Amino acid sequence: MLSDPAGLVLPIATLTLVTCALFSRYMRSSAIESLAQDYIRTARAKGLGQFAILSRHLLRNSLIPVVTLVGISLPGILTFGLIVEELFNFPGVGLAYFNAAVNGDYPVVFGVTVLVALATVAGNLFADIAYAILDPRVRYD
Repeated sequence: MLSDPAGLVLPIATLTLVTCALFSRYMRSSAIESLAQDYIRTARAKGLGQFAILSRHLLRNSLIPVVTLVGISLPGILTFGLIVEELFNFPGVGLAYFNAAVNGDYPVVFGVTVLVALATVAGNLFADIAYAILDPRVRYD
């Protein structure tokens, strides 16, 4: 257990800023692409306000590629944690996995591999559920 929670600020900021920068870049390009679509012009022609167009139409349709990226990136965030743990000398799952692999502790290696596999499945499940919420055309019967 860590005695100083202030020591978590830099590792958390490092993981958060890298992933937020990646997601915001994809969101920006998706929103720019969605602004040129016919449904945005139709919403403006119907007289909807700028906030309604952005929140109801643009945001929902622009989030679909980002949701795909989030679902795929969840295990990547766990593996990127190894670099941050090593950099900040923070004892975490990634460092335990690395030490177990070096020392031949195969039950720990297997356990962390199963954890990453579960994160992959959970990320894909999250992406599928988010698709159904964001896009009403997607139905799972």
